[in-house]
Formats: sequence, C-alpha cells, structure tokens
Amino acid sequence: MLGGQVGIAGHLKIGANSKLGAQAGIISEIKENSAILGSPALDIKQYMRSYAIFRKLPDLKTKLDTLEKDLMDLKDA
Repeated sequence: MLGGQVGIAGHLKIGANSKLGAQAGIISEIKENSAILGSPALDIKQYMRSYAIFRKLPDLKTKLDTLEKDLMDLKDA
C-alpha cells in the first residue's frame, strides 16, 4: 500500500504487504510486511521515536544553552 506522494528511487524491490506512508522517500529495498514513514524513509517505530525527540528540540536547545553558560560560569570562577 502506498500513501500519497511516495517517491521511489530507481528500480527497487518493495516487499509484499508493505505499507509506505505519505511522502515517504524510498531509497533502498523494502522488506515484506514493512511499515515505512518519512523522508528518508524509516521503519515506523524508529520514525515515531525520532519524531517525539524532534518535537522537543527547541526545549532541549534552551536547556543545552543554559548548561553551557553555567559550565562557563563555573570555569571562570
């Protein structure tokens, strides 16, 4: 099953019963019974874990900046 705007590079083998989510960018062969999302394409479980972290990046950046500043303050003291 292919979602809308799935892109497949070249002549690749797509395994039976695979599900390719909308706008997935397929650059390598897909095994049977796979569920794929994203561009570049990732297994759906890996994609969901990555997306959960991606959503938190602005807060993580703020925390990192604060920690770097605190570390520099300790170094200068």
